[in-house]
Amino acid sequence: MQLKAAKKLGIKQPLKDRSAANAVKDGLVRIEDNDYYSVDRLTHSVPYLTNGAAELLDMIGKNFLDSLESKGLNPNKIIVTSVLRTQEDIKRLQKSGNANAITNSPHCYATTFDISYARYDKTWFKNFRYYKSVKPETLKKVLGEVLRDLKKQKKCYVKYEKKQRCFHITTRI
Repeated sequence: MQLKAAKKLGIKQPLKDRSAANAVKDGLVRIEDNDYYSVDRLTHSVPYLTNGAAELLDMIGKNFLDSLESKGLNPNKIIVTSVLRTQEDIKRLQKSGNANAITNSPHCYATTFDISYARYDKTWFKNFRYYKSVKPETLKKVLGEVLRDLKKQKKCYVKYEKKQRCFHITTRI
């Protein structure tokens, strides 16, 4: 389902390498740290998504922060760990032993991204006087609830990746 949606909504074909990614980036949205999420050091992907995927990512980050606030929990930003992958990126991932690095991945179409469920960015909030740490298990549960709701609204597909400790998300918008 994720691959079918990615091919329908994303770029026309997987990109060979990063120079090819630079050539098509005009039709994509560059994602970077903002009020809703942080972008991890991307060693095997480039920070570009389709408009729909970028909109979904913002929605997830905003809904996550809103949900934490409504539950009386301190804010933590989600961390994006993977975005658009080129064929070159996938080959390097495969060589490193990553079992999820398939040749025809939804990541190749700029519609799919990964969000860590094990790590969160709280550095921006540490300056607040009454900061109290929230357990990662609690944050994972809240993030799961946010993703479940968006999936029910038919805005995305979500796959739980146990070994990579992330949610693999493909937009449907």
